[in-house]
Amino acid sequence: MQEKVLLFFGFVREYKGLRYLIEAMPEISRNIADIKLMIVGDFGSEENKEAYVNLIKENEAEEFIDIYDGYIPDREIEKFFAACDLVVLPYVDATQSGIVQIAYGFEKPVVVTDVGGLPDVVEDGKTGYVVEARNQGELAEAVITYFQEQKETDFEKNVRDEAYRFSWERMTEIIERLSR
Repeated sequence: MQEKVLLFFGFVREYKGLRYLIEAMPEISRNIADIKLMIVGDFGSEENKEAYVNLIKENEAEEFIDIYDGYIPDREIEKFFAACDLVVLPYVDATQSGIVQIAYGFEKPVVVTDVGGLPDVVEDGKTGYVVEARNQGELAEAVITYFQEQKETDFEKNVRDEAYRFSWERMTEIIERLSR
């Protein structure tokens, strides 16, 4: 069986809600065999990283979670997005996030929370799922549904279609059309 990979990408800060994804991992792993979460980004401090490592241990999720701590240069971003099946943004507060657009650029569906502008760029049930913030149960349910209902092919096609909507090419077309 092929490993299923979730990706949390970017600076690890409290408002990004990583704790809820970590707390959801035991439920996800009970329902999806061979699941792995990659946490990729800069923790900012050893104390911050240690708090998350302790949370992982408390949730007995060490075997399901890999940490790649530090700033990720642009040239290395692709390998993490290429390796994942689903990008998860469990934010508890946000205005917007460029991570959704990066995910779409790599044709990856997303799970986001209902904060800020995140729901505006995700078609719930088509390019990903929008779940309630601070709700590890809904996070787990969305991930489990995605894999159990084998949504990969449909969602990836929808993401390809949707990615064009946010592309520089489309923006250029709109600007040119408006300037005529």
